[in-house]
Amino acid sequence: MIGAVKDLVIGRAMRLVSDPRLSRVMGDPRVMNVAMRAMSVGGNVKAELDRASRFAAGVLGFATQEEVSNLRSTIQTLEDQLAVIGTQRGSGSAGGPPPPRGL
Repeated sequence: MIGAVKDLVIGRAMRLVSDPRLSRVMGDPRVMNVAMRAMSVGGNVKAELDRASRFAAGVLGFATQEEVSNLRSTIQTLEDQLAVIGTQRGSGSAGGPPPPRGL
């Protein structure tokens, strides 16, 4: 079902692109300028929403998705370091205290 709809849309789009009237309109720099601005509006809106949500999260004391992601990464790094230290101690001096530093 979805494949048939996709084929229909692609077929109509191809016919529309090959229309010489559309080629003339798309060749107009004013039309292209408006089209490019319209396409960039979506990105600008998303950026503003992201900024506003970060601000709101800060005001309310909530963690943002980026902060949670950074925290998870930091925790994973620390867990990996602990695992390495654990294996070094396990194969080292029979579980005794580590040698003093700087001596």
